Amino acid sequence: MPLEHDQILTAFNRAAPQYERHAVLQKEAMERLLERVESDLTDAPNTILDLGCGTGWACQPLLTSYPQAQIIAADFAADMIAQIPPHAQVEGRVTDAHCIDINAASVDLVYSNLMLQWCNQETVFKEIKRALKPGGTLHITSMGEHTLHELKSAWQSIDQEPHVNSFAPTTELADCLFRLGFEEVIADSEFITMTYANVFDLMRDIKNIGAHNTDNQRRKGLTTPQTIKRLDAAYQEFIQDGLYPATYELVYLRAKKSTTDKGLQVKINAT
Repeated sequence: MPLEHDQILTAFNRAAPQYERHAVLQKEAMERLLERVESDLTDAPNTILDLGCGTGWACQPLLTSYPQAQIIAADFAADMIAQIPPHAQVEGRVTDAHCIDINAASVDLVYSNLMLQWCNQETVFKEIKRALKPGGTLHITSMGEHTLHELKSAWQSIDQEPHVNSFAPTTELADCLFRLGFEEVIADSEFITMTYANVFDLMRDIKNIGAHNTDNQRRKGLTTPQTIKRLDAAYQEFIQDGLYPATYELVYLRAKKSTTDKGLQVKINAT
């Protein structure tokens, strides 16, 4: 998916002030990812990189679980970093995930919630591998290929232009980690459905969290009221109990940086 980096940055900077009021899905994904981290790690991490931290939502829960840890809360949107509450063990850092401002082999855990889908995944995985200490762990969520399939289908009944972002399949992300030499790779996914009173509320919610369409092949300009009416009509086949569903495929990735560069196990449970 060819994305416009500047458009993504602008969208998330604009979303920063109201981000936590609207990011219901992001919070739910964060809580589910934190549970996976806690059940997986046998040794408490000393240094954690929260990559694509947004407003720093995960910092306090991570410190609750690992009170001795130092956290580098990193995001490329300066306005998001500005929202992070001050804490002696949290350092906010404005940096791009494609070229992370961090020393090599310096962190025990890379935690990243719903950032990867806005990036070149392979480049980010390489940077994560560079940042991790030998034996360090990554835990990541991303959007899967079936995300917003209702909205995509409704738009396709109107025209064939890219109105909805497309995301990589779970197996493709796992294969990329495999190629880069990560160990003990586990990839799986689940579906979360949000509901809205109308299609306009759905699209506005996506925009308010900075997640609207940033494909560089998209049509530029405002969506007309007539187009919204056609979109609403096309969405009718998905309505349940008077509500407009928006389904997200939440992908979980877990892997370790090899200590010996030998021995690789991959387990894929995509649903």
